[in-house]
Amino acid sequence: MVRSQSLDPNDPILHPLRLGANQFPGAWAYTMPRELLGLKMPEERRATCMNCPKSCYEDYRPDYRCCTYHPRVPNYLLGLNALSPAGEGVLDAIMARGLLLPEGMHHAPGQWYDYLDDLENEQFGKSIKVLCPMLDQSNGYCRAHAFRNSVCSTFFCLKDHGSAGDEFWAQVQTLGTQVEMGISQWSLRMVGFDLDAYFKTFTRLAGEVKKVSSVTGWKDYVLDSLWGSWKGREKELMVECGLLVSEHRNDLWEIANSFEIKESSRFNISMIAAVPDHLKDQIDAEDLEEEEDSEAAKPRDIWKSTVKAYEKLWDLPEGRYTLSSRAEIVLNHGIDKESLYHEAKPFSIRVYTRKGSKTLDWRMFIDQAEFDILELFKDGRTMDWTLLLHPTVKALGRGKEFVAEMLESKVLVRESLH
Repeated sequence: MVRSQSLDPNDPILHPLRLGANQFPGAWAYTMPRELLGLKMPEERRATCMNCPKSCYEDYRPDYRCCTYHPRVPNYLLGLNALSPAGEGVLDAIMARGLLLPEGMHHAPGQWYDYLDDLENEQFGKSIKVLCPMLDQSNGYCRAHAFRNSVCSTFFCLKDHGSAGDEFWAQVQTLGTQVEMGISQWSLRMVGFDLDAYFKTFTRLAGEVKKVSSVTGWKDYVLDSLWGSWKGREKELMVECGLLVSEHRNDLWEIANSFEIKESSRFNISMIAAVPDHLKDQIDAEDLEEEEDSEAAKPRDIWKSTVKAYEKLWDLPEGRYTLSSRAEIVLNHGIDKESLYHEAKPFSIRVYTRKGSKTLDWRMFIDQAEFDILELFKDGRTMDWTLLLHPTVKALGRGKEFVAEMLESKVLVRESLH
C-alpha cells in the first residue's frame, strides 16, 4: 500500500469517541455538529451486542446477530481504519467480496435483493448470505468497530426510550449518512478522482442492473468501469481519502453542508424497479418517483430535526404513574448467561408480552438505586417537581433521566391506562 504520510497512533480520529455509555467513530468529533458532543445520550443498556438480547428472546444466531447486513461504509472511514493496526485486512476482505467502490463499501443490487429476501422471510439475524465482511467470525467482534458507518453506530435492537429513542436515533442516523455521503464524495474530488465520469458509468449501467451483480458483490467488469484509472490502487485511494479528512478535520461540518452530493437517480430507480415481484412489499413505491435533479437535504437542516427529537427523550409528562401490569421486578439470581453477564446488578425488570402472560418480551438489569426509584411508583405517584427533589431520585445522580427512560419504555404507565 502506498501512503503519502501516516497518523500518530494516538490521534483521536483513530480511536472510538465515547458519548455517554456508547461508542462512535472518532471521526464524529469532527464530521458531526459540535453540539452533538454535548448531548446527554441514551445509554441503551438493553442492546448488549456481546450478550445479544435477540439471541436470548428470539432466534438470532448468537455468533452473527445483526451483522447479517452490508453497511455502506464511506471511503475515508475505511482509509482511517487501514491506518490502524490490522486495518488493511478489512479492505482485503471487502475487496475479496467485490463490495469496494471508490465511495467505500457498497452492496451490489444482488446483495440488496438478498437482504430484502431475508426481511421478507424473517431471516434477518439468522441468515448468513448477507454476512458483513467486517465481522470476525472467530470471536464475533467487528474488525472496524471504531470506524463504523452511521447505520451501525446508531442501531440498537432494543431502545431504552421506546418510540422516542427510535425517532432520535433515526434522526442521528440520517444526519450521519448525509454527512458521510458528502464527505466521501468531496474527498474523492479532492484527490483527483473523476466523480462525474463515475456517476455517468452508473447511469450507463442502469439498463443492465440485473447483470451487474456476482454471487458476493459487483462483477469484475463493473468494478473496472467504476474504478477507472484508480483500478489496482483501491487501497491507496481509501487511505488518501482518510488522510485528507484528517488534514481538514476542523472544516468537515462546513464542507458537508456546502458540498453538493451527486448520484445516478436512473441507476437507483432501475435497481428498485428490478426488485423481484415477491419482494415488492419490502420497498417504498415513492422511491420510484425520485427526481433526477432533486436536491439532497443539508445536514444542518437534519440537525434541527435531531434536536427536536432529542428534547422528547427526557420529557416527564404530568400525571399519576405506576408500575405497568406487564412488568415485574425480581432478584437477579444469575441462573443464565444473560443474568451472569449482569451479575453486578442485583435486580431484573421483566416485561411480558401482555398482562397475565408468561412470555417474556424483554428484561433489563438494574442496581439498588434504580430499584429504589421504581419502588416510589409501586402504589402510584404523581409526576411533578417534588419527585425531582426526592432524596431517592437525587441519590442516583441521573434520577430524572432514569424516570424518563422508564416512561418511554412503558415500564411506568399512567394509572388511567394501567
